[in-house]
Amino acid sequence: MVEKHIKHLLYNHDCVIIPDFGGLITRYVPARINPVKHTLVPPSKKIAFNEKLVLNDGLLISTIAYANNSSKEEARQLVVSFVHEVRNRLESEQRFELTDIGVFKYNHEQRLVFEYTEGDNLLEASFGLPEIVVRPIRHEEPAVLRTLIKERQAAEPAPVRKPFKVRLKRAYHVAAGLALTGLVGTALYMLSLQTDYNLSSLNPISLISGDKQVADDNTVTASIPVQHETTLGQAAAADVMEVSEASMVEGTEAWDVTSSTTSGSEGQYAADEFVNEKGEAVEEAAAPAPVTTTVSDKDGRYYIITGGYARMLNAEFSRQEIAEFGHEAKVLEPGKGSRLFKVSVADFATAEEAQAAMNTYRKSFGENIWVYNN
Repeated sequence: MVEKHIKHLLYNHDCVIIPDFGGLITRYVPARINPVKHTLVPPSKKIAFNEKLVLNDGLLISTIAYANNSSKEEARQLVVSFVHEVRNRLESEQRFELTDIGVFKYNHEQRLVFEYTEGDNLLEASFGLPEIVVRPIRHEEPAVLRTLIKERQAAEPAPVRKPFKVRLKRAYHVAAGLALTGLVGTALYMLSLQTDYNLSSLNPISLISGDKQVADDNTVTASIPVQHETTLGQAAAADVMEVSEASMVEGTEAWDVTSSTTSGSEGQYAADEFVNEKGEAVEEAAAPAPVTTTVSDKDGRYYIITGGYARMLNAEFSRQEIAEFGHEAKVLEPGKGSRLFKVSVADFATAEEAQAAMNTYRKSFGENIWVYNN
């Protein structure tokens, strides 16, 4: 009887306390989809148990007294008897089932736990809503279309297998084509291994351009006279060289240069000298010495430094940018105890000269430049 009143109270209340035993608490559960059963479950209530809610709030006792038309004392005795029965069943059978609500039992720590049994939907707003079966939609062809497809398949003749001779002839043609392709590829590969043969000569366009290039080369070669060197003896040697150059620009005169034969120490020209119209030797101008842009050793000079870099590549980029403005920029390699490649914009022999030039270079490179003694 008490179980029936507890279930009835759970429909309308969120908490029902069983005096000296615990309280049953309801929780709202929204609608959900079961992907395995393909069902849609309406909203419901889920019940949990809290054994610490033992204080009598009078709800259960008052409901039983009103339903049985009895006094509250008689209703309280019914609840006490019910709790006593539950505890005896738990001690003897280790479980007690509350009909359509859940099961009480002890866990491995001998603590009372409650397992909710999903029976009737206790949510009053979902009363009468069934569980809806939602099956996946499968596209089915209309009956008329299925009939037409079957008739078409029946009308189509079965594929006839070609005779064995026809298939053998086709396989022979395929094998012959593959073999011919392999032979051509092998021949081209063997030709490419020869040092005096170039596969690009098979290109007709390259042949035409090559003939034109050979003709041009012959024309140029024919316009330049060949120099002959004749040895007359070990004691005296006569070098006869005649150079004639065709005039490439209209109005330019041709120069005829003839070297005279001399012996001993008179009039002998060096190999790197030119001869003018009067036969005088003119020394070739010496090539300018290369400009040094990297300083690796100590030289005692004072450099105006614009910045320091951890990598030589970055320092070289900075030096090239400074050199574009007409400055003699240099890169100083790191010395002992340093890892920076320093870039200088100018260098001087004394510190006074470097300090005097600082104001001039600050206008172009800012206030962060400094003097460094290498």
